[in-house]
Amino acid sequence: MRNQLKIFSKALLSAAISISALAARGETTLQRIDALDEMSFREMINSVGLDGKSADLIRKFQEKEGRNRLYNKEYNAKNSSMVETYRNKEVLLITIPASKLFAPNEVEVRKEAASLLAPLKRYLREPDMYRVLLVMHTDNTGSEKYREHITEERSTALFDWFVKEGCDPRYLFSYAYGDDMPLVENNSLTNRERNRRLEVYLVPGTKMLEQAKKGRIVF
Repeated sequence: MRNQLKIFSKALLSAAISISALAARGETTLQRIDALDEMSFREMINSVGLDGKSADLIRKFQEKEGRNRLYNKEYNAKNSSMVETYRNKEVLLITIPASKLFAPNEVEVRKEAASLLAPLKRYLREPDMYRVLLVMHTDNTGSEKYREHITEERSTALFDWFVKEGCDPRYLFSYAYGDDMPLVENNSLTNRERNRRLEVYLVPGTKMLEQAKKGRIVF
C-alpha cells in the first residue's frame, strides 16, 4: 500500500534541497526513494543484498539489537509481543497484537499504544540505516471489503503516528494484508486474536551495509 504522506514528504524534501545540492547528491537519493516506494512487501524485505563477512556482521548486530534493546524490555510475553529474526537472521521482526494498538473495530491509534510504538522511532533517525515496514493483519471475520478497509486504515494511522512524532518517513513503509497471511487457522477466538496483529520488520538499509563492509556497525 502506498501512502500519500510519503509522496507529500518527498515533495517537501525536494523543496528543502537546493538545485546545486541535488546535482551533487540529492538526485540519487530521491531516485532511490522513488524506487523503494514502488516495491512490494516481498521486494522490500529483500531490497538490500547481503553476502560474506558483511552479512555475518549484520546478523550478529541484529541479534544483539533484538536481544539487548528490544526483547524483555518493551516487547515481551507480558504484553503478548514477540521479537524474532527473519530472512536468515538478517531482519528483526516485532509482532504486536492489534488489540494493544487499536480498540475493537476502530482505526484510531490508542494513546496507550505509544509505549509500544515509541521505541521504534530510534530506527528512523538515521536515513536508510533501517527500512521500517509496518504490516497490518486481521482475522477472517467480516466481509472481505471490511477486512481490507480496516487493515488499510490502521496501517495508515500507524504511519501517520510516526510522522506526527517527527520521524523521517522516507524509509518507513506501510502495508495492509487483511487476512491473507494468517499465523494460525482462524478456527477459535484465541487464534483469531493471534492473527489480528502488526508486524514490524526492521530491514538493514544501505547505510548499515556500507558500515558492515568497513567491518564495524555504529548505531
